[in-house]
Amino acid sequence: MNPTNNRLYWMYQKKKHLIDALILHHAPKFVYQLKASLIEGEIPVFTFHLALPDWFDEQCKYLVENDYNTLTAEEFDNLIRNSDAQFKNCVFLTFDDGLKHVWTIAYPLLKKYGLHATCYLIPGCIPENDTQIRPNLDDVWQGNASISDVMGIRKNESALCSWEEIKIMHESGVIDFQSHTMTHGLVPVSDEIIDFINPHFDPYFYGNIHVPLYREKEKEVTSREPLLGMPLYRSKPRMQAETRYFDDEHLRNYCISEVKKCGGKLFFNNKNWKSVLVELVRNYKINNIISDQYEDIHDRDQALLEEFCESKRIIEEKLPGKEVTQLCFPWYEAGDFAIEMSKKAGYKINLFGRRKGHLTNRPGSNPFEIVRVEDVFLERLPGNGRKSILQTLVKLYNLRTLPSQLFPEGRNKIL
Repeated sequence: MNPTNNRLYWMYQKKKHLIDALILHHAPKFVYQLKASLIEGEIPVFTFHLALPDWFDEQCKYLVENDYNTLTAEEFDNLIRNSDAQFKNCVFLTFDDGLKHVWTIAYPLLKKYGLHATCYLIPGCIPENDTQIRPNLDDVWQGNASISDVMGIRKNESALCSWEEIKIMHESGVIDFQSHTMTHGLVPVSDEIIDFINPHFDPYFYGNIHVPLYREKEKEVTSREPLLGMPLYRSKPRMQAETRYFDDEHLRNYCISEVKKCGGKLFFNNKNWKSVLVELVRNYKINNIISDQYEDIHDRDQALLEEFCESKRIIEEKLPGKEVTQLCFPWYEAGDFAIEMSKKAGYKINLFGRRKGHLTNRPGSNPFEIVRVEDVFLERLPGNGRKSILQTLVKLYNLRTLPSQLFPEGRNKIL
């Protein structure tokens, strides 16, 4: 994975689940079968990020009308660990990241239909001083807010739920909260510079998660501020990186400083700006001793263990009485070393997207190899009103206007 605005790459990432599920059949059978049989002996796990008002309402209604039971995190844990468990029509709904829509849209609708879900939080990305409680669909139904109020993410507004909102949902018992690691981090894995932070770089709409983690004076900069001119090295998700590359801070700051001297954003009006920066890096390396290094395996494992423990600690501290037992890996990816560290940190369940050799989840399955499918396939479950593959693809096509709904004031730019 490269943290650049490679459109082809991100288009593939967004459509990968469709290719895997519908063409390669790397999914439970109900996803791609024209006539779905009953889901006997398996527990479908669905991945949500956003909850769209009409769409999520329709999904909830489908589950209720077809007598599906939505498991709590504890119930799912118990079923997976008991190979002799007896159950019927059980599904597990999961939300990654903890976007505001969990509070503004999903929570009121889950309450309305008497359903449950589990949300995986990124504690290191949730603003500590954010104590707001925003309007949600309950307020819309009472005439005190509009759909655009609860749907849109406005400039200078946190895209993630606040701890106050999370606490209310936790206490209701409707939504459980578990870990999605501390920072949802990418890390450099090579000294190969593939790009530089520039005005067209998309750091992502929360947490700057497209910016790889870096250090300043040997301290982790978890805010990942995208500074113009900063070199971007070939990177991978932290949980998949066999070894992390620590760049030369002086070279990084030199590039940033030179861009600032040349007018900052104006520097990038030069169509050859990348060539200029590449040459600047080359000359710097000729005239200076580069102070970089690779992380050793022991330090990697220790860092992961500390991150897993810290994420668990913060969630349990913020939500009294809560026990965090599940870890959902960002970008659905993790190496065996990350799984082992999660066990040491006290987690009992690991969740991914697709895993080689695992198409579905059954009682007695390896709890550290839980697979999930995208929420778009929820209405492909057996039942009255089941959506066809064509109807599913049409719904996806209609999402092309989603960015304008999410960002009514436009997305933030790098200045």
